[in-house]
Amino acid sequence: MAGCTRTQDLEVHHIRRGGDASLSNAKVLCPKCHQPTSGYGTPGTSPPDFSRETKDKALKAADYQCECTSTAGCH
Repeated sequence: MAGCTRTQDLEVHHIRRGGDASLSNAKVLCPKCHQPTSGYGTPGTSPPDFSRETKDKALKAADYQCECTSTAGCH
């Protein structure tokens, strides 16, 4: 079973909350797949924002589709 295939309202998620704002720490997720990730909405130090350039590169690399691979049903 494939993961999420949404292509609208995509967000760029920090893979490692304590990581940097580089492309290697970016993953494209739709809001419903982003919300259950660890650290989402958790108070404390937020990771640095991604630049517009990094967001654009992440979206392009993900072929403008959610990269969630969960088959447990994010939705």
